[in-house]
Amino acid sequence: MAYLSLKKYIWALLAALSLTSIVSAQQDAKAFLLQAQKAYRESPYLGFQVKYLYSNAGAKPMDSLSGEIQIDKDRCRMALDGTETVVTGRYLIQVMDQEKSMYLSRSGKAVPMSPVQLMDTVFKQLEGIRTAVTTEGRWKVLTLQFPPGSMYTQIKMVMDPVTGYFQRITYDVHTAGLVGQDQVESPGHAGPYSKEGRIDMLFSHYEKGRFSDALFDENNFFTRVSGQFQPAGRYRDYHIFLASSNL
Repeated sequence: MAYLSLKKYIWALLAALSLTSIVSAQQDAKAFLLQAQKAYRESPYLGFQVKYLYSNAGAKPMDSLSGEIQIDKDRCRMALDGTETVVTGRYLIQVMDQEKSMYLSRSGKAVPMSPVQLMDTVFKQLEGIRTAVTTEGRWKVLTLQFPPGSMYTQIKMVMDPVTGYFQRITYDVHTAGLVGQDQVESPGHAGPYSKEGRIDMLFSHYEKGRFSDALFDENNFFTRVSGQFQPAGRYRDYHIFLASSNL
């Protein structure tokens, strides 16, 4: 599987999960999610590293992507392999360095698949989810089991119960829902996609106070001149696309 294919696969997964609705009817699962939600939302200027590992079911990781996330309340920045996504108070800004493009839309609550967005998603409703909260060593673990026909078979969230921060999130997925059959069957990679795959999302190097409000300043990216958006700073030769008409 080529590196670019993994990048597209990851973004497809993140987009799909941001549209997925999950609910836990069990109080221990809700308490787990509330603890994580509270930890991320109440930690000012929190930054951490994130790494994605992809593997076919039952196999060793065959590719990876690394990046970083910075969160402060409902503002968030995620940088992953040449793509930077920033949510300010008003805008969602996505910068694609390879294409020299910038996409602007109305601000959401967080970058898709930041832990804050994950918690918002997990509290929504999808019938048939089974949940279990267990302890593995020093970690607290929430496991979500999905019914047949879902894109996911299982999602496992590993949290530090002292801080409330995630250490690992594992997605067991049906790859056919995220990539084309030609990619599943295509030869010439480190190993072709199988029909069942796993993505591990690893979190590390949590630290508060390493950035300031300047990280979310829209003027870093663009200015408005006579109602028109113009790229600014190091993005002066980028092209801006408006994803919303009422910006």
